[in-house]
Amino acid sequence: MAETERKIQQLDHDVTDIYGRLEEIGKWQAEHGKQLTDLQVSLRRFSATQMRYGNRLDELDAGIAGLGDQLKEMRVTQMRHENRFTEIDQRFDAQDEHLASQDRKLDLIMKALDISAN
Repeated sequence: MAETERKIQQLDHDVTDIYGRLEEIGKWQAEHGKQLTDLQVSLRRFSATQMRYGNRLDELDAGIAGLGDQLKEMRVTQMRHENRFTEIDQRFDAQDEHLASQDRKLDLIMKALDISAN
């Protein structure tokens, strides 16, 4: 009888110990569940941030493409300006030649009239 009682007490002690460990495991599972929930929230925030960055990069890419078109237009305008400057420069060169010719003619006239340029 004493042996049976001792075994019953041992089994009771084992059952109590098992329930204690199960309670501890339950606490750890609850803690892990909370941590997993926190990670899920963090991942959602991270995913939303990544999506915003992706959208912003798309906007910047479109803006850069627009800048490329504007640069092409500026190059065309610069080429037109360069052509106009070349035309104006040629006109000035023609005026310089004309003035030089007029200066030579005036020198000849002054020499013929015996007038000093001073």
